[in-house]
Amino acid sequence: MKNQTHHLINIIIYGLGFLLLWEWLRPVGAITDTGSVTAFVLFIAMAFLLSYFRVHFLISGAVKLLYMIVALKIWYFPGSILDLTWVQEMFGEIGYNTGMMFGREWGSLTYMYQSLLFFILLWLMTYLLHYWLMVRRSILLFYFMTITYICVIDTYTEYDGKMSILRAVIIGFILMGMLALERLVKREGLALFRINRRKWMVPLVILLGCSSVLALAAPKAAPIWPDPIPYLESLSANGTGIGGGGNSKAGYDPDDSRLGGPFEADPSVVFTAEVTDEHYWKIETKDFYTGKGWEQSRPEDEGEEMNFQADELVPIADNADRGKGEEVKEEKVMMVTTYPHILYPYGLEKIEGNENRYFALNPVSEKITSYEGGSEIELNEYSLSYRPASYSLKKMKGTGDGDVEAEGFLGRYTQLPEDLPERVSLLSEEITKDKDNWYDKVKAIEQYFRENGFVYDQQDVAVPGAEQDYVDQFLFETQKGYCDNFSTSMVAMTRSLGIPARWVKGYTEGTFSKQVDKDYQLFEVTNDNAHSWVEVFFPGVGWVPFEPTVGFSNNVRYAYDLELDDSEGEETPAEDKEETPAPESQQQQPQPDLVNEDSSGVDGAQSFLQEHTGKFFFGLIAILLLIGVGYYLRRRWIPYLYILYYRTQKSESAFPKAYLALVKQLERHGVKMEDGQTLRSYSHYVDTHFGTYEMTSLTNNYERLLYGRDLSTEEWVKLRELWENLIKKTTG
Repeated sequence: MKNQTHHLINIIIYGLGFLLLWEWLRPVGAITDTGSVTAFVLFIAMAFLLSYFRVHFLISGAVKLLYMIVALKIWYFPGSILDLTWVQEMFGEIGYNTGMMFGREWGSLTYMYQSLLFFILLWLMTYLLHYWLMVRRSILLFYFMTITYICVIDTYTEYDGKMSILRAVIIGFILMGMLALERLVKREGLALFRINRRKWMVPLVILLGCSSVLALAAPKAAPIWPDPIPYLESLSANGTGIGGGGNSKAGYDPDDSRLGGPFEADPSVVFTAEVTDEHYWKIETKDFYTGKGWEQSRPEDEGEEMNFQADELVPIADNADRGKGEEVKEEKVMMVTTYPHILYPYGLEKIEGNENRYFALNPVSEKITSYEGGSEIELNEYSLSYRPASYSLKKMKGTGDGDVEAEGFLGRYTQLPEDLPERVSLLSEEITKDKDNWYDKVKAIEQYFRENGFVYDQQDVAVPGAEQDYVDQFLFETQKGYCDNFSTSMVAMTRSLGIPARWVKGYTEGTFSKQVDKDYQLFEVTNDNAHSWVEVFFPGVGWVPFEPTVGFSNNVRYAYDLELDDSEGEETPAEDKEETPAPESQQQQPQPDLVNEDSSGVDGAQSFLQEHTGKFFFGLIAILLLIGVGYYLRRRWIPYLYILYYRTQKSESAFPKAYLALVKQLERHGVKMEDGQTLRSYSHYVDTHFGTYEMTSLTNNYERLLYGRDLSTEEWVKLRELWENLIKKTTG
């Protein structure tokens, strides 16, 4: 009866601990894009069962590791489990992400690796709970952490934690009551009768039940203090005003009338996209610079939106020389946020996903919006087809002043404020004085920021005062800012030369998530990837994108159709070649233009891990197995280490330590000293077990030594021989 009661209590304690940990997983499905937390719940349930049945840690670890691998395979590597190519892919992805971790590129970690880390975290949590429940018999710290966690999630997210808090309070108090009784029984040596536990637990359960019912049924007082969240959100809202110092928040905002000031990072996912090539995602352009920010001009004759259906060509003229020879590519966009506008690449041809409604293109801003009737609607998913844009270097280098005759067009896209400081145009002329065509002038301005010490910074960014111009302040005073500073300055400088240019808003490529198939990759784009850049108009080519922001590069394709002889070949600038952004540049955080020693070391580590992924992980598994086997067989080899060590000890003071080491080794061998057993009784038991007299002799000398008798060197040598003979017997 005593053992049955003890096992029942342990089952209840483990069950309550499992329920308390489950409360940590409930919000995950609500506040993240995790499809289901069932697999994680089953994992912690399995871990608790293995702990309860005291399965050997090697077997337990192997079972948990196998569960993790199978779960990750099912989630992220489609196909038959017998096709072992997924093993290589999994280890390759783990190696790649490990390199990202060494480089502290946390935002680049893929979903698969994040799931693996979450499994490992749950593994550690179940181990800690086992320690707190069964060894320490105290759960107060974890209970406090659970309540705090639920309260924070309930306050700052859409998750409703009212019932979670109630469940956690009930489970926590019952668990703390049971553990307090267990500590009392162990400390005081009380009898473990069932009636004693009933007298303790029944009143506790009744009290908690009644108080919980009353708490739910009782009327609730209105909050004394107002909700702080709207106030906190207002502090980080965009648009701080002239001279303001508040922080903006990363992400797309249609209001760009007041630029400047720092902003806070926001890793919230905006959309995911299955793509074949990395590229920027365009939303809209703006053409009217006010000196403080950007607004959109809407002439009466060009302000009407152009409607088109899903199966029609998009009536956009982003580049007249669209890559006609390029193969049409298709991409799929999955929206997470609720935006009615379309995000699209250069060379867009068709949009699918709104077949029963229509799209509308603003010909001035080139913003595409999804409509139903006369109202904007959000699309959760849509597909795009496009031809990768390619721009003729020959035509762009052949463009000079006077090639654009439309006064209305030039007036709009060379507009600058009347009070723009003259030194802005003087600087532009100085930079381009040796260039004889528009393309070379634009490229010189684009490279100016990279070659003259301008710094990318999101925090230490100034806000222009009432009498200051945004561009002038950046070019001549701060020389520090983010994409809005660089792109706006380049547009103003280009326009000051009479070259038509406009400001563009959208997103960078985003972060690689996983390989969908041999052609498509899944990229995740967050608010941190919101970006602005520049487009310059070239007759016969169209609007061509440029990237002035330090640390960023786009994937613009140039058609190298220049007909130059060998003497002129060196005139083609090296930077005109196709640029493919590195994975690190997919976030709003820029990467340095020059590789320093630290970054090269990180790249070397990533390259080494990717090249030797299979060897690395199989070697790691082999090492872990060797360690496990060595630990399991420790009673066979540890005695020889003891023998080597104590043979070098000449002092007689080593004998007590050697004796205690022998007792520990006997316990590993299975000859364990029972609670309350004397040394003499134990030594007799050991000698009977092995059929020797060594343990009794060693024990007699150990007891004499404890009572003050000195031990000579000669006696220590003789006792060491007895000690070695006995400890060797434990290796069998």
